[in-house]
Amino acid sequence: WVKSRKAKFVNVDTASDEGIDKAKRLGLAKSGLADVIFTQNPPKLSAMFRPNYRARFFALFRHPIERAASMFHYSQVASWEAREDLYHPERKDKTFEQWLKEYDQIGEFSNFYMKRLLNKFKFTDEDLETAKEIIRTKFIVGLLTEMEESVERFDKYFGWHDKEVRPECQKQSIQTGYNRNPHDLTERGGEAWNILAAVNEYDLPLYVYIVELYHKQGELFRENKAEETA
Repeated sequence: WVKSRKAKFVNVDTASDEGIDKAKRLGLAKSGLADVIFTQNPPKLSAMFRPNYRARFFALFRHPIERAASMFHYSQVASWEAREDLYHPERKDKTFEQWLKEYDQIGEFSNFYMKRLLNKFKFTDEDLETAKEIIRTKFIVGLLTEMEESVERFDKYFGWHDKEVRPECQKQSIQTGYNRNPHDLTERGGEAWNILAAVNEYDLPLYVYIVELYHKQGELFRENKAEETA
């Protein structure tokens, strides 16, 4: 264990592929030491688990174009980030529209969800259906536009809702927020929006499906709540 503030961390970094390999060798999943494991590579992390020690993914999803715009603006100012790919001071004096038109590097903003779910970079309609099935069967989905309700569902599903520190965490993480970076919104139907829509031809329908699934999962949470109060 590595202690920090009121939390404890296992000393493996599952944000990297190398860290996942190390965690697998050390038997992290089987050990039960971690309540939550963070990753940017769900397919690779899934290989750590077995039928007798399973896991469930949970994630907050954002509209792909709004996410791309937010990441661009964040990259202009994020000098505190240790990862070099997250801070780009050369973008500081550019608008998002200018940068999209002048630089042939928009691949970093294309089909982000599909890349993470399938660990590949080129897709077919069949891949889209595969991604939908992964989301349906393996994820509790949340929406950034429904932050409080989404976190409430996560808490309820994993049994975190009755923790003593929950009100403090809710205030700091949801109401106040960490790492917020206010910026102008990308105009729906504008030039930047259309450029990004063209390179997110799979993430956009996937996000529509995620929103639909969010509402379907909400029915299950409401049914469970009704049973508890009956």
